Amino acid sequence: MDATPRRMPATGLLLVTAGVLATIGSVILGDAFDWPASLDHRAAEALPAFAANATAIRLGFYLNLLSSLALVPVAIAFSAALGRTSTAVRAVTVFGVAGALAQLLGWVRWPLVVPGLADAYLAAAPGTPERAAVGASYDLINAYAGGALGEHLGWLLQGVWAVGTGVLLLRSTFLPRWLGAVGAATAVVWLPFTAASGFTGSHVGTVATIGTLTYTVWYVWLGLVGVILLARRQRA
Repeated sequence: MDATPRRMPATGLLLVTAGVLATIGSVILGDAFDWPASLDHRAAEALPAFAANATAIRLGFYLNLLSSLALVPVAIAFSAALGRTSTAVRAVTVFGVAGALAQLLGWVRWPLVVPGLADAYLAAAPGTPERAAVGASYDLINAYAGGALGEHLGWLLQGVWAVGTGVLLLRSTFLPRWLGAVGAATAVVWLPFTAASGFTGSHVGTVATIGTLTYTVWYVWLGLVGVILLARRQRA
């Protein structure tokens, strides 16, 4: 008997949890912070908006952070579930873990660094060098941690993992092959659009909307994979 399915209930639960956390976090941020459009805002607009709803915004970003964190053991578990130790499987696993960690580095600035910047920005008088310095610090951190790490590196690495996982699932037997095809095809669509959105620094417009929608569909796919794994455990 294949030992692989015995590892799957925890993986399924993590996949469902990641999807639920990301969904709730995104809804909270959309309502409290006009996210993701607020990612385009400069310090003069973003920091007062953050301070006005800091508790809800921090909660939303913590949930997204935990969602990305949950994908680290998922990437490792998929490698074990495939039952092979080929170079391709190992490479896909590395991309999955690295992508999740890069996204974590992007998310973590919001609940831990930005609150202090928001307080310092509002404490400084308008037009003073102090306020300008805080604003410049926010813009720099937003560009580096958000644009460079979370979006460019994080989405690129996660995209490679998403496509690679879908392709590997096509060659596996523990999940329906059509499921792997859907996952790979969805990732192939969202990866260039989200990468373009991060590269241009624009989270509104046609390109960003297509990227966001297809990325959301891919997250739904992840949740579906999790539900199937949990359902198989229940039938076992």
